[in-house]
Amino acid sequence: MPSKTKTNDSESPWYLHFYNAIRQTPINVTLLIVSAFIFYKVVSITRRRNQSVQHRLTPGQGSFLTAENRLPPLRSDFTVRELRAYNGTHEDGRILLAINFNVYDVSHAKHFYGPGGIYPNYAGRDISRNLINFSVESNENEEFDDLCDLNSGQMATLREWDHQYAEKYPLVGKLLREGQPHTNYADEEDDEPEKITQE
Repeated sequence: MPSKTKTNDSESPWYLHFYNAIRQTPINVTLLIVSAFIFYKVVSITRRRNQSVQHRLTPGQGSFLTAENRLPPLRSDFTVRELRAYNGTHEDGRILLAINFNVYDVSHAKHFYGPGGIYPNYAGRDISRNLINFSVESNENEEFDDLCDLNSGQMATLREWDHQYAEKYPLVGKLLREGQPHTNYADEEDDEPEKITQE
């Protein structure tokens, strides 16, 4: 008799076993409902976020700004003090930050770096040490940081961060010491058509 029951159990479909397991222990029903709810929430939030990003993207630009309010390209070098002015609070809303002496325009990522964003303390700052130390604190240092005390591992981490930002955001120029001469990028723009025709 017991062997007959075992045979019947092994021949019954999987969903019947599943139903019996849930019915026998009420905690399983609760866990199943909670798991289904969490799964639904994660999927719906992810879908909403993806739709929102796709809606805001401008074709070919990878930009969160619409064509009407896209800022013109900027090419310039900055000192630490000059960089501070580009924290997203001015009328044009431009946001710049520096990594490893390179200045990037992150204006199209206001949801990250703008006022009320995830990392508002990065706006208008040299964030090299923040990225190395995984810190979101505001860098209030008014002096140029030459990063000469970093070890090889920290420099490798910083170069990796720099590379990632270079792939996502336009390079504006260099972060300079006070008194260091600014590069005249207008000369580069004049040379650009010649380079294209030569290639």
